[in-house]
Amino acid sequence: MKRITVMAAGNGGQALAGDLALRGHEVVLYEHPAFSQVAEAIRARGNTIELTNKICGAGILASVTTDVAEALSNAELVYFTAPSYAQEAFFELALPHFRDGQALVLSPGNYGVFGIKNALRRIGKDVLVGETDNLPYACTAKEPGLVDVRGVKNPVTLAAFPDSDYDRVDAAMQGAFCTSWKKGENVLQTSMANVNMIFHCVPMLMNAGRIEGTKGDFRFYYDGMPPAVCRAMEAVDRERVAVARAFGLDLPGARDTIRAQYGIDGPDLHSVIMANPAFGGSKPDAPKTLDHRFLTEDTPYSMVPLVELAWPAGVATPVMNAVVELCGLLNGRNYFTEGRTLAKMGLEGMTVDEIVALAGGGR
Repeated sequence: MKRITVMAAGNGGQALAGDLALRGHEVVLYEHPAFSQVAEAIRARGNTIELTNKICGAGILASVTTDVAEALSNAELVYFTAPSYAQEAFFELALPHFRDGQALVLSPGNYGVFGIKNALRRIGKDVLVGETDNLPYACTAKEPGLVDVRGVKNPVTLAAFPDSDYDRVDAAMQGAFCTSWKKGENVLQTSMANVNMIFHCVPMLMNAGRIEGTKGDFRFYYDGMPPAVCRAMEAVDRERVAVARAFGLDLPGARDTIRAQYGIDGPDLHSVIMANPAFGGSKPDAPKTLDHRFLTEDTPYSMVPLVELAWPAGVATPVMNAVVELCGLLNGRNYFTEGRTLAKMGLEGMTVDEIVALAGGGR
């Protein structure tokens, strides 16, 4: 049994906390005080999270809290599962309360480990930091404490920052995660391997009228991703793979990623989406508004960093550039400036070789 804290009580955080509790670990679920109503609702259920569908059972948590000092005081291992745009708000409160020797794993990281590790170093904290390439579940919290787990990704990819800490992060997670994992080359690979931006940004853009007109009354993955939309998604995916290749990384395309994670087959991206029951069911599940994390997280925190990293690599990304520009226009934002730029990652002015050397592993 390990003492584990899960930071953020969203869909994935509730699923992970409940799953780890079912596996016999002592789990604390922390939620930011701004969302205290979620924590209160789970406490009202006796600190219990019920999982249904692919995982069935009720995990009883040690506690559910909005006090970050309490949440981190005894933790050996900490998982962070909130959207990337929430990293700053969470860690502004949390960083002073980490202890030397703890392991922090972002799931996913989306390039956030660079800033978080640097912030920990500045305040003299010797904390292990790693990330997975994606949240391990396809899931939805029907209400606080009740989560429908439609699928579990197997395996995910894990990396540490710096890469020399990988063995210690791996050891901290042994027996204390919900699925298998494989070692990534470095945190560039795990961030670039996250295919959420492929499955979210282009479909949101190309279904914008449908989302606003129907308030999400359609199946996002099935109805919203016909062959034409999937061809645009594949164009973005080719640019993603090309940027990764410039950094010495041989990434699979989005189609092969889904085939491997869910054990399904198909000749192209459209076919594997249609064959994957984890992507939805018979009921409408599309976002009800364009102000949704599929745009507000995946565009500025997943696609923008790739566009930024393409510059020192000399890789052209015309499709991604256009998608970032248009997705920003949909929400009246400038994601190129708001997003995770090279400067915000501490990588401005560095060459490809210097960035790879910083991350460790790779070429």
